[in-house]
Amino acid sequence: MAEELLFTVDGATAVPARRISLAEAGLLERQHLQQWVIDHPELIGAGVKVVTFEYGKWVSGGGTATADRLDVLGLDRTGRLVVVELKRDRAPDTVTMQAINYAAMVRRFSLDILADVHAAHLGGSTTAEEALVQLMEWAEGVSDETLSPPRIVLMAADFGPTVTNTALFLYEAGIDIRLVRYQLYQTAAGEKVLSVAQLLPVPDAEDFMIRPRSSGATQAATRASGERRAAAVQRLISHGAIPDGTELTIVVPDLVDQDRDSIRAWLGTDPSRAQVQWHNDVNGPVKWAADGQRYRIIALIRHIIETATGQPPRAQLWPPNWYRAPDGRTLHQIAEPLP
Repeated sequence: MAEELLFTVDGATAVPARRISLAEAGLLERQHLQQWVIDHPELIGAGVKVVTFEYGKWVSGGGTATADRLDVLGLDRTGRLVVVELKRDRAPDTVTMQAINYAAMVRRFSLDILADVHAAHLGGSTTAEEALVQLMEWAEGVSDETLSPPRIVLMAADFGPTVTNTALFLYEAGIDIRLVRYQLYQTAAGEKVLSVAQLLPVPDAEDFMIRPRSSGATQAATRASGERRAAAVQRLISHGAIPDGTELTIVVPDLVDQDRDSIRAWLGTDPSRAQVQWHNDVNGPVKWAADGQRYRIIALIRHIIETATGQPPRAQLWPPNWYRAPDGRTLHQIAEPLP
């Protein structure tokens, strides 16, 4: 792999920084590298939330506990789990099998289990219900079905040809695996600088990588459909499909597994409760007329259900079906044809 070159620059003077290992810098895998990822999840990819780290509460098929500990478990914006394996220096040739083992174990996670795990990670008095709310606000389309198969991220200072070749084979076979290389440098002034880049698949060429055929292609198409559903708001905003300030109406879908009559009656008591204004901001795309506050679309629907019924939602919500544009289309119907 090509060596990266890093320089400090002062006017016309460029001084090369020296590449050093974590060991040489006195840094450790868990206390330092792992903490960098926890504090800055963007190191392992855009749009990843850390659910937990050093997770080791596995139970084998025979009921015995195992000693394996997963470095970091994340959740992306589409509701898919992200298994992260970190290595202090060069990744050993066995790292791909180790990561696949972790992915095979977490694929059995349900949303309830994930909420319990995240609550334990958050600590304090955080309940599983509160942790679930945070996960659902992060990935609005998350459900038991979206969690698996997990994405795999291997992060190391270097990868040998065996790891690279195996990872490429797995990716072409339909397993979403990524190699992320970090490099630590020390400048002439003694300052340490970290560089991180995705090596495989090459980001700009990712869409052109070979995809599996036959049943694998069907699975990929199914997952792509689920990701499109989960990313409805992002697609609406990126395409400017709804102008800022557009008035939307909240309508309770007929198939909602809740007290629909109570929710509809509560909305009908005050006309402002069913009115929102659209804003092309992923962090707060709807402004509720009832209180003038900006919300994520799922957060507002949860708030309405809890206020109207006195209970949290009893099932997974799909909020794009709750909002209707002036022409009668739901957010889902507007977003569905968008690429």
